[in-house]
Amino acid sequence: MNTVRIEVNGLDITALAEKLDTLTNVLTGQTAPEPSTPENNNLITRRETAKILGVTLPTVIDWEKKGIITGYRIGNRIRYKEAEILEAVTNNKTR
Repeated sequence: MNTVRIEVNGLDITALAEKLDTLTNVLTGQTAPEPSTPENNNLITRRETAKILGVTLPTVIDWEKKGIITGYRIGNRIRYKEAEILEAVTNNKTR
């Protein structure tokens, strides 16, 4: 009997569901696998965002309200696109 082990490391439920749909389609021959692109952004938490930006959690919330960064609601949680946060860091350094 074969054993299958699946590890989910750093994926939220939405990203996991998308990857499972893609895998199912590939295995059934319906579509070819999509290459990884920058548009397939990793979603990160507020805490991870604060760490990347080097600020506190209240500052992350304040910056979101001011439109400096964009948060995306997934259920009752807020996530941020890692690429957008890294871009915000780069833009802030050039000011």
